Amino acid sequence: MSRRKILGVFGLPDIIWSRGETLGYYGINTVFIGHRNIDKDTVDRIHNEGAKVFVEVGIFAGKDTVERHPDLAPIGMDGNPLSPIDWYMGINPAIDWYREKKLLEIRDILENYNIDGLWLDFIRYPCHWEVLNPKLEQSSFDDVSVRKFEQYTGEDVRGGDVQDKARWILENKLDQWTRWKCSQISLFCRDVRDLITSLKKDALLGIFSVPWREDDFDDAIHKIIAQDFEELSLYVDVFSPMVYHLMCGFPAGWIREYPLYLKGKTEKTVIPIVQAVDEPRKVENLQEIIESVLNSSLDGVVVFTTRSIFEDKEKIRALKSIKEDLLQGVCS
Repeated sequence: MSRRKILGVFGLPDIIWSRGETLGYYGINTVFIGHRNIDKDTVDRIHNEGAKVFVEVGIFAGKDTVERHPDLAPIGMDGNPLSPIDWYMGINPAIDWYREKKLLEIRDILENYNIDGLWLDFIRYPCHWEVLNPKLEQSSFDDVSVRKFEQYTGEDVRGGDVQDKARWILENKLDQWTRWKCSQISLFCRDVRDLITSLKKDALLGIFSVPWREDDFDDAIHKIIAQDFEELSLYVDVFSPMVYHLMCGFPAGWIREYPLYLKGKTEKTVIPIVQAVDEPRKVENLQEIIESVLNSSLDGVVVFTTRSIFEDKEKIRALKSIKEDLLQGVCS
């Protein structure tokens, strides 16, 4: 007996309801909602239409947050805070008070909303990665992080100022530095896993992951992003690689190829999120993109965003034309 695959949308479904239509009319069985937009009436209505509700929570990013709390800014090799890139500003994952604040927010969601899963977003060290040529910067060399790294290694970091210490770490302890940074991300996922286990044990824990392999950008997935997929798989139920092919300059085949690689690597459920946003140019062949993912051993697909689909007649037709047997797990 086959298990129905996920056909999800990212964003509130109000635009669908405003058309007098239901989620089921388009085969949508899952809705991802940003945690700032969640309310009980919306959750109930989605459930009443037979769909699941997964809540997205952004973790280590936020320009406004860093402006209010400059101590959260990641520190680069030159000793200065990293600068925002367009809308994106990363947050230093090693700051304890902020980690606790985010865990309290997650606890509140789990205690107060009848959700089916929680997806962590921006669960990484800083990098504005969804561009053709991402700026790859090592961070964070602030005093708090350096002290924690010293405790991790049992060895003092040498150097007088931040630049000296950063240079010494990268020249002498790069492997340990990378492993320590990855542990900051994985341990946060562990803490969220513990909350789910204690408060809503049937809910899934997913993450939106950066779609890189070890040989992309000189292992930046570990050295810069600090996402160790094998380590994360100890705590995460579902990986959702953000395979935004036009933003990243990849061919359409990569949309299916990369998630299959990740599924083999982690042996976990993999539900990629694909772009319907017309950036940097119009997304063509949305139906073929979605069906290529469904017509595989992958566990479903999420489309980013709901509004990007339902403001475009061609994309609406594409979604409505998805073959039902693919959602039933029948591959051609």
